[in-house]
Amino acid sequence: MWALRQTNALQKAFNSSSRVRCYSTTVRLFKNDDKKDTPKYQTINNTGLSNEEIEKILKEEEAKMIAKQKARFVENWKPGMRKKPLQASFKLEEFEYELEPEKHLPRWTLLDKRCGALAIKVGMMPVFDEWGVRHPCTVLFMDQNIVIGHKTMEKNGYIAAQIAAGERKRKNVGKSVLGQYQAFLSEEENPPYLVREFRITDESLLPPLHSQIHARHFVPGQNIDVSGISKGKGFQGPMKRHNFGGMPASHGVSLSHRAHGSTGQCQDPGKVFKGKKMAGHMGTERVTTQNVRIIKIDRGRNLLYVLGAVPGNKGHFVEVRDAVKKPLWGTDKVLDAIDRPPLPTFEFEKIDGSGTAHEVFMPLPATDPFAPDDEEAA
Repeated sequence: MWALRQTNALQKAFNSSSRVRCYSTTVRLFKNDDKKDTPKYQTINNTGLSNEEIEKILKEEEAKMIAKQKARFVENWKPGMRKKPLQASFKLEEFEYELEPEKHLPRWTLLDKRCGALAIKVGMMPVFDEWGVRHPCTVLFMDQNIVIGHKTMEKNGYIAAQIAAGERKRKNVGKSVLGQYQAFLSEEENPPYLVREFRITDESLLPPLHSQIHARHFVPGQNIDVSGISKGKGFQGPMKRHNFGGMPASHGVSLSHRAHGSTGQCQDPGKVFKGKKMAGHMGTERVTTQNVRIIKIDRGRNLLYVLGAVPGNKGHFVEVRDAVKKPLWGTDKVLDAIDRPPLPTFEFEKIDGSGTAHEVFMPLPATDPFAPDDEEAA
C-alpha cells in the first residue's frame, strides 16, 4: 500500500534549493511498506531531473539546515553556561577560551558543587564600607569545621564530605555516638557538637581528612545559600502564617477582621481538603535563604559577614554553601573576579589573634554612590 510521506524538513530543503525552485513542479515521496523488491521510498516528479539528483539536493539542503541549527548553540552545553556562542564581550579571556578551550580549565558551572561549612549565627550588626554605605549584616562564626570522613562513589554510591563543627562535653555524649569519633579524637579531646554531610560532584574536590574548613573557604563578594531551622512562632493565625489579607476592616464585618474566610465547599464534597491554609503551628522548620552576599570575611576571628537576615536563632548552627542559582563567579562583584571558588578549599597560614588587619572586604564600586548624577548639582 502506498502512503504519502512528506516531512517539513525535506519540504523546506526542497523549496529552498535554487536548482529545483526554477520548475513549477511538485515532488512527493511515497513509502512502500508491502513490496520488498521495490525501494523503500520512491520519488515522482516532473522537474526534468533524475531521482538521484533530487535526493542528492535534498540531502545537501537538509545537512545545511542541521549544521546551521547546531551553530546556534554551544556544544557540550551544561546549566550555568551560555547556550549561544559568544558574540560580544569586553574580556579578552572570553575570546581565548572560545578559540582554545583545551588550554584552559573546564568551566565551573551551576552543576558543580564543592564542600560547604557549618557556622553559628551570632547576630546582626551594621557594617560600613569605605564609601560610608551601611550594610545590615548577619555575623556567622565558623567554629572548628573539621573534615572527619569521605563518602566515595565506589563505596557509598555518592560523593560527600563529613564536616564536624563545635564541641560538647564528653560526659554528655553516649558511648555509641562517641565510638564513631574514636578515629580522629584522643581521650582528652571533646567530641564535635554537630556533624553534617555536604554533597560534592567530583572526588578531586574532596578536602583532605582532618583538615579545617576556614572562613576564607568562601570568597568576599560571592553569593551563598544559608540553611537552618527557623525561629518557632507558636500557634499563629492565617494572616501571619500565610500572609492572608483578612476580612474588611470597616463595615459589614463583626469581630472577623483577621479571619481566613471560608475553608470548604457545600454538601459536595462536604469536607475541608487536607493541606488547606489555615491557622496552626508556625516556624521550627528547615528554611533556606538563597543568594545571600558575603560582605566581609575576618580570617583572624573566623567570621563571615553576610548581607541581610538568615534563618535560625542566635547561637544555633546553620549550613553554608555556594549559591546554586547566582554565585557571581567571574564577575566584578567577586574578589579578583575569579571564575571558580578555591578548590578543594583555601590554602592559608594559620593566624593567631584577631583584628581589622585580617579582614577582607568585598569589591567596592569605583565611584562614590552618594555623588549626585547631575554635574550642576555637584
